Amino acid sequence: MLPVQDQDYSLLILSSISKRRFYKRNTLHSKNIPGDMLFVVTQGKGILCIDNQAVPIKPNQTLYIARNKPIEVMLESEFIEYYILIIRRISLFKKRDGWHCARSTSDPSLFQTGKIQIKQAKQHHESVEHLYQESRTKSTKDPLLQLKFQSLIQSMPEEVPETIEFEDASKGIDQSISYMYKHFSHKIKLETLSDIAGLTPTSYSRSFKKAKTMSPVEYLNQIRIDYSKELLQQSESSIKDISAAVGFGNEFYFSRMFKNSLGISPTLYIKRKQLKVAVASCFRYRDCLHDLGVEDAFELNGYRHLELGIEENQRQIEIQLAELRNYGPELIIADYRHLPLYNQLKQIAPTVMVDFSMDWRTYFRRIAELVGREKEAQQTFSQLDLRVKFTRDALTDIIGLQSVSVIRLYSEKIRVHGMIDHPLSHLLYTELGLKPGSCVPLNERTKEYPVEVIPIFDTDFLLIDKRLSAQEEANLYNSMLKGTSWDAMKAVQNNQIRVIPNWISMSWAPSGQNQILDDLLQWHA
Repeated sequence: MLPVQDQDYSLLILSSISKRRFYKRNTLHSKNIPGDMLFVVTQGKGILCIDNQAVPIKPNQTLYIARNKPIEVMLESEFIEYYILIIRRISLFKKRDGWHCARSTSDPSLFQTGKIQIKQAKQHHESVEHLYQESRTKSTKDPLLQLKFQSLIQSMPEEVPETIEFEDASKGIDQSISYMYKHFSHKIKLETLSDIAGLTPTSYSRSFKKAKTMSPVEYLNQIRIDYSKELLQQSESSIKDISAAVGFGNEFYFSRMFKNSLGISPTLYIKRKQLKVAVASCFRYRDCLHDLGVEDAFELNGYRHLELGIEENQRQIEIQLAELRNYGPELIIADYRHLPLYNQLKQIAPTVMVDFSMDWRTYFRRIAELVGREKEAQQTFSQLDLRVKFTRDALTDIIGLQSVSVIRLYSEKIRVHGMIDHPLSHLLYTELGLKPGSCVPLNERTKEYPVEVIPIFDTDFLLIDKRLSAQEEANLYNSMLKGTSWDAMKAVQNNQIRVIPNWISMSWAPSGQNQILDDLLQWHA
């Protein structure tokens, strides 16, 4: 039933729906709301300040924001992804000559500004996604689209959304963070922040660290560093002036905090687009730089090859270090596997150790920031997302529900690639939506089997990564063929075995992921 006021009926009409990503640009952002809207968050976190009240932003959250409400956005993650549903309010009323409609400015019997408590958030967000997908081929004037929107609204709670007032310590902390963003250029006392949060200084510090995994001072310094990055890119001011502008009283303290946060000094940050760069990596960092438009970069790869032995591996590293010195880089970007070489690397050039993550996009963004290619990184993600969608649709038509498994062959064992904790797993089974074979471990990165006791893999397609010498490969196949498991596999019987290049390594860079997509499409063209 529609809400009724005397003889008037109030109705919400969908004006537009869009899906967006809002990237962190180091500063507080003000937004003008063109109309009433539903704000549905899918990824990311931060704070939304509405009428000077702080509301946390997190995945699976829906907010209603009325027209002309001033809002400000403060991100704690690199970006947020969200749907915006712009809404018009319509009043239906009956006169003697029939029914009429008019645009309504407000109606408290419908939604009010604030966070809406959705009991079945996942189902709600799936409905929003379906509505968005349908809107891409239909006008919002389409009656069926509007009916689906009405169904979405009716499935939401009728009661007023949660008010944005302080009900617990976490909301007071969010309000204090909002104050930090607005006044970071001035001196801020801990007592001021704790008063805003309604806590004692000791309790505030303890609650803040529990909520944000860092102290209030560390959080405030990070806001100042983030804003300073924008000034360093856009301003010709001195380091001393920028230090003062962001609230650091001492330029040397500012430089130290900046380097602790970014890994490079403010002076180097200003020149980052023109730096001569080298990498020390086992995770395709040079490919990442190339994908960002950095053509010339030296690569040191200290991966330990077991077949070479300790002394030979060390000799190879010494050779590479000598070549790196001759190359003369101005910046070295290294992964965690090269931490034992950090002291040697930093003697050659300033060295940044990139935090390890199984999400390749996380460190790709980090590398992009170090070389001043943030826009290129965003463009790369957008282009790859389109290619993934195209490939997913194509494979759905060709493969259907047939299963796919990836194994890597070693001289005495077989490693089955799992569904989690690796870029290749995420690409195949999450982004492309391929069905895993029964042998694929659901909650492990990999699972190993001795060659002599290989189980029967129930999979339609078996993708084999085999980086072996000719003799090792011959010995391995002789061992596998001695048992009955190999010939009993569905993929073997149907001749649906594919030998793949080093996808496991390639998946750590955009160009490698694109090549994997090309390979998949080529097999089934």
